[in-house]
Amino acid sequence: MQAIIFANRSGNELAPLNSHYCPALLPIGNKAVIEYTLEDIIKSGITKIKLVVSSQATEIEQYLGQGERWGLEIDYFLSKPEEETGLILKRLALSCDESLLLVRGDIFRSPCISQFIDFSMDFSNDFVQAKMDNQNAGMMLLPAALPYIADIDWPFSPHFDSTSVVTLVLHGRCFMLDSFRSYMDANLSLATNVLPSLSPSERSYISANPQQDFYVGAKAHTGLLNEQNGWGIIGKNSRIEDKVQLNECIVIGSNCLIDKESVIENSLILPNTYVGERLEVKNSILCKNLLINLQNSGVILINDQALIGANESLAKPDENKTSSITKGLLFILLVSSLPLWPFLTLYSSMRNALMKQAEHSTISDTFIDNLGQTFQAWRWNIPGAITARLPQLYHVLTGRLDLFGDSPEARYATGKELRRLGVLGPVQLLLDNTAPEEERQLLELEFDADLRATKYLHLLWRAFEYRYNSRF
Repeated sequence: MQAIIFANRSGNELAPLNSHYCPALLPIGNKAVIEYTLEDIIKSGITKIKLVVSSQATEIEQYLGQGERWGLEIDYFLSKPEEETGLILKRLALSCDESLLLVRGDIFRSPCISQFIDFSMDFSNDFVQAKMDNQNAGMMLLPAALPYIADIDWPFSPHFDSTSVVTLVLHGRCFMLDSFRSYMDANLSLATNVLPSLSPSERSYISANPQQDFYVGAKAHTGLLNEQNGWGIIGKNSRIEDKVQLNECIVIGSNCLIDKESVIENSLILPNTYVGERLEVKNSILCKNLLINLQNSGVILINDQALIGANESLAKPDENKTSSITKGLLFILLVSSLPLWPFLTLYSSMRNALMKQAEHSTISDTFIDNLGQTFQAWRWNIPGAITARLPQLYHVLTGRLDLFGDSPEARYATGKELRRLGVLGPVQLLLDNTAPEEERQLLELEFDADLRATKYLHLLWRAFEYRYNSRF
C-alpha cells in the first residue's frame, strides 16, 4: 500500500501568517505539521508516498527531502492550491483497484492512521469515514472511498453521510488549523501534554508549577525554569535573558531571543523571532515582525526592531545574483542592440496597426524591485519574449532586477513577495498575457522543482522553440 498526502492548502485563512508558512509547514511544538503525519504513516508500515504540493512546493521539498529521515520514499506532485482531489487522482493515473491511503498532511491530529487502516480493511467494501474530535479526520482508503473523494477536498464539507457508510470514531484531538485560535490551541495542547500518544520531543525540566513541565531543546539558554510559574516548550538554540517572566502555557520556537525583563504569557513565539526588552506579550502569536492578538484576531505589523522582529541574519536586499561577467556581456548586448531599437518600435507600431489591435507599441510592466521599490519598465509589444524585453536589461545592470527571477505577475503565489524578481523566467518567456493565473502558478512551481544546474539554459531553449513553433 502507498499513501497520497495532500499538502496543497493556500492557508488564506491564516493570512498574513501564510506569507511565512504554508499550513503543512506550520510549526507545532517546533516540528512542522506534516512531520506528524509522516511519523504516523511510517508506524502503519507504509513507506511509499506521493506528496501533493502547491504554492510552497520548493520549501516543502527542501524541508522534507526524499523522506530519508523517516525511511520513506517521497515523490512530489504539483497541483493548484486546493485543487479537487478527483482531478489530481486522474493526473496521477493510479489504478482504481489498488489500495491507497488518502490523507491530509496540512491539518494536525493525534496519531491514528494504523487504527484507521486496520479498521477499514475489515470493511473493505464500504467507505469508512474517519471522525475525530467530532470532525472530519481527513483520511480515507481507496478503492471503497472513490465515490466520496470530495470529502477530503479542502475546505472540508460540513456534512457527513451517516446512513450509507461506516463511521469510525477515533480517539484523540483534531485541529483544522483554519484560524489563529485553532493553530494556537494545537500548540498549547501539545505543550500541556494532553494529546493521546503524542508528547513533546524535547527534554523535560521541572517548573514552579507542580503539575506541568517545560520541554527544552538542545543548546537553549533558559535560566532557572524551576522558578517560572509557566510551562511549555522552548526550542533549540533559543535564549531567554535575565528576569524574563514566563506565565501560563507558552511555546517558544527555535532560534528565538527573549530579551531581559519581558513577560510572556499564554503565547506562541514562532521560530527566529526576537522579543524586545521589557515587552509584555499576552494571548498572542508572534512571528518575526507580526503580532497576532488572539482575543480579537487583530494583526499588527511592527516595523520597530527594538520591539519584535526577525532574529536571523537576512540576506542584504541589494545583493544581486547576476555576476559581474554576466553584467558585462549584457552591457555589450544592450549597446549593440541600440541601432535596432527604432526599427523594433516601428515594427511594433505597424504590426499592431495591421492586426487592428488597440494595444500600444510598448508595454509597461510594474515591478517591485529587489530593493522593495515600485517602478515601471517597458518592453515592445512584439512576438519574441527575449527581444521584446531588451530594454529591461538596463535594470539588470543597475541591480534593480536579476537576469533570471520571478515575474512581476507572480506575486499572487504564497511567499512570492520575499523572492527576487527578474527580467527572464518561465512565465515571462513561455506564456502570454492571456494565460490564466492557474497556468502561470503551475509553471512557476514546475520551474522551482527543477533542480538541474542547466535549467536556465533549458528555459532559453524552450523559449526559442516556443517562438519557432508559434511562427509556423
